[in-house]
Amino acid sequence: MQNETILNVFPASDDLHRLVIAVQQEEGHSSSRLVLRQETYADDVGWFVQSFVAIEPEQVAGLKMALSNKVSSRVKTGGRDAGLSRVPAILSFDGSLSGTAG
Repeated sequence: MQNETILNVFPASDDLHRLVIAVQQEEGHSSSRLVLRQETYADDVGWFVQSFVAIEPEQVAGLKMALSNKVSSRVKTGGRDAGLSRVPAILSFDGSLSGTAG
């Protein structure tokens, strides 16, 4: 049997999707694992899992560090990544440099 503790539920932009973060532990085992589940709601079924990612205990510290660094850098830059722009870039190529096929 498996015990599960839900740590948090993050709603999506609509009421039919959510992200669930939970800790699962097999009965009789001392180790546990962190899981991320993308869930969808349907009237006939209720909440069901669309995708599932298990994070091994050795990976949790790295994940925490990666998320902490991203969050702290986003706060410093006012919520936007300093090197990224939402405006599309247009790249131009000189056609005379391209080879001919054939």
